[in-house]
This record gives sequence, structure tokens and C-alpha cells, in this order.
Amino acid sequence: MKSRFSHNVEDDRILSVQGDLDVYSVADAIQQGRRLIRKNESFTVIDLGQVGKIDSAGLAFIIELMKVAKRQKKDLRFQNIPARMHDVANVYGLSKIIPESAFQPS
Repeated sequence: MKSRFSHNVEDDRILSVQGDLDVYSVADAIQQGRRLIRKNESFTVIDLGQVGKIDSAGLAFIIELMKVAKRQKKDLRFQNIPARMHDVANVYGLSKIIPESAFQPS
């Protein structure tokens, strides 16, 4: 399932991602995210709480958008990363880059 981005109706600083972030959909999601960050959108948080399937490609999505935001000198945080991705982040040594608070409780 292709990923889509939408602003949170209650807080336009939050951009929600719906759909999947897996090997089949992540390239398009990264392109969309890059474009939105470069457009200087008002969001500062990307919420992954509505993501369906996610695999290690989802971590590539997070890291790439963090890099783009840093190059654009923008503060960007992630929230509600599925808890099952915590172990994957640890395996890849990303636990120092992605704060514990970004992951959903198990």
C-alpha cells in the first residue's frame, strides 16, 4: 500500500503518515517527505502511528528525512514509531540517533 502524508487536523505541526513503509513503498514515501520538507511546510513532527506494514526500509525513511531536515536546518522529530522497530534500530546502531520517546509503547 502506497504511503500518504496528511496534516493533523488538530495540530498542523504534525504530519501523519498512513500506509506502508516497506521495501515496496519506501522510495515513494522518501520522495514525498523530501519534497514536503523542502517546501518549508510548518510541520516539525512526523507521526508514524497510522503506518501499516513497516520493515527495515522504514528506518531508511526516518534516517533520510532526518538528513534532509538537517541540511535544510529544520528541527524534525518522529513519534509513534511502531515498537517492533525498536529492536531493529538497536541492531543497526540507530538507538542513539532515534530517541526512545519516538517509539510507541510495547
